[in-house]
Amino acid sequence: MKGIKIDATENLNSGDKKWRDSQYLDTWVNAIQRWLSMKGIRLKTKQLLEFIGFKLQGSALTTYNHNLIKEKDKASFFSFMLVLREFLIPSTSKDLLWKEWETASPHKDGRHMGIKTFANWLEELQINLIDKDGNQCISEEVKCRKFLNHLPDYMETTLVPQILDSWTFNDLVKKAESYEAARKHGRISTTPKPARQPATSPAPNPIRNHRRDRKRENKKSSSNPGIKPATKTTTTKDPDWEVVNKRLIS
Repeated sequence: MKGIKIDATENLNSGDKKWRDSQYLDTWVNAIQRWLSMKGIRLKTKQLLEFIGFKLQGSALTTYNHNLIKEKDKASFFSFMLVLREFLIPSTSKDLLWKEWETASPHKDGRHMGIKTFANWLEELQINLIDKDGNQCISEEVKCRKFLNHLPDYMETTLVPQILDSWTFNDLVKKAESYEAARKHGRISTTPKPARQPATSPAPNPIRNHRRDRKRENKKSSSNPGIKPATKTTTTKDPDWEVVNKRLIS
């Protein structure tokens, strides 16, 4: 980095409303750390804490001076950042972040934002959701589970069964991106195949069954001469003998 001049970050004026945005404040703190690291200043030294004092204005500087007097030798850059964050960021800010995490999904305003954009959003929320000690509230496992729970249906049946316990969050995102690209090029069908219906026997037909039984009987009769085929018998009425006699006499 020799020969490259990089200006220090802007001063923090607590009177400006933009510093009440947790994301804006965290970005500024990260930039401060990178700039001082390039200058060869170790992050856990008193030099870093002293440098921060020159980057503060307004009530933030008052809070800084009060913290130095109160903590004395215990004061450090990281402990003061927590104090500064609590002083600047409204208490409702964390509630809004948690609500954003709970409702986060790949669909926003009725449109699909894409796998990569959704993954970046989850990582950003993970960074911003910290507890009072500065530790992340969202673990890697919880973040992975949140990501998997919001995969499209066609990925749940194809990608999820392949997942290994050793896969990291980045592994999941890359694999999901490949499936998303395959879908766009038509290599993966998004409509599930219809379930195969079991074969059903046709409805009984009494006429057809009667004919079939007759054929079977005739076949048996022809193959066995001793058995005569069934014949249809008809009944006749006795003749009227009185009428017959009259006709004979005449």
